[in-house]
Amino acid sequence: MGDTSIRVSEEAKDRLDLHKREGESYEDVILRLTERDKWAGFGVLSDTGTATRDGLDRMRAELRQGTTDDIETSK
Repeated sequence: MGDTSIRVSEEAKDRLDLHKREGESYEDVILRLTERDKWAGFGVLSDTGTATRDGLDRMRAELRQGTTDDIETSK
């Protein structure tokens, strides 16, 4: 399968950047976000340990704070 180039607006790139994980390419982001079965991983963390859930909670809090900081900076 060959490569194809596409053009996206700055706004579209910014939105992709919001979803981009460390080490992910833009192709990885697009494929992940357009995966057919959105519920495939639902409940996957229900049996994980407290440390994993605590780590996820910390990550969510940091992301929220980063978003708040970005909003306040852009004012």
